[in-house]
Amino acid sequence: MTKEKGTDQFIEIAKATARIKNVVKPTPLRLSKSLSDEKTSVYYKMENLNPTGSFKLRGAANKILSMSEAEREKGVVTASTGNHGAGVGYMCHKTGCKGTVFGPKDMSQAKYDGMVSYGVEVKQVDGDPINGEIAARKYATDNNIPFVSPYNDIHIVGGQGTIGFELFAEVQDLDAVFVALGGGGLMSGIAIALANLSPNTKIIACSPSNSKVMMDSIPAGEVLDLPSTPTLSDGTAGGVEKGSITFDYCRDYVDEYIDVSEDEIIEGLRTFIDDTNSIGEGAVGVAVASYLRQKERWVGKKVAIIACGGNISRSVLKEIL
Repeated sequence: MTKEKGTDQFIEIAKATARIKNVVKPTPLRLSKSLSDEKTSVYYKMENLNPTGSFKLRGAANKILSMSEAEREKGVVTASTGNHGAGVGYMCHKTGCKGTVFGPKDMSQAKYDGMVSYGVEVKQVDGDPINGEIAARKYATDNNIPFVSPYNDIHIVGGQGTIGFELFAEVQDLDAVFVALGGGGLMSGIAIALANLSPNTKIIACSPSNSKVMMDSIPAGEVLDLPSTPTLSDGTAGGVEKGSITFDYCRDYVDEYIDVSEDEIIEGLRTFIDDTNSIGEGAVGVAVASYLRQKERWVGKKVAIIACGGNISRSVLKEIL
């Protein structure tokens, strides 16, 4: 697969690296004890150790810091299942900006608590998370308030892409990166960064079988309106906004797609927790499970798994353990 360089997008990632450096520090790249051996090196990119417990802080920081003071004075509106909302809330608290988050009624309690702890107002919406995006955009338009998309924005993609820069700074010859895929913001940013820095690195998109809208949309040539069923990977669940810029990025930059069952996600998350003595959420289990599905293929190689977040409810964690 020949990948376009995406010069404008790559430049935005470089700008984001400088823009957010005082808010988001590089996260550790930790060698897995259980998945590595004398031939194979498997690393976890520990995004669960960010101040808000998720990579989402990167995109939110880049977006809000790129706004003018006049824009921030109006406040911001966003939609989130939790992690993006917490990132936006964190930045609102830092910049003195009012924030409103639309999210699903069945969102994780841990993620709900994380958002409100930063002082944002949370409005809960019935049904698929895409309903929250629709409601949030309408609210923003009706009230003339800037909307901060969880993924459909070049500044959001640029912020998430800073992870790609950090990966390359530590390991220049990665053979593959496993990334959980929802709306595609994280996937797009990392893939664009590595297409420019390490074009031979395979980009592997990982989704829960219960909710894989982007994965199923790519072969169809457009974003599909597909149902999702409950999944432990709540951070990647739900529909994708029609016309999202991340659709083209996933189509052009992702090398392979894998979907995994709920049982595999649980086992992947257990592996991560045992391996790192840290907490991961369902989307981390998706990426680890996808690697475990293919681990024989990567013997003798260098692989990174994005541990995208650690915000999981105590009750859910108790069931898993």
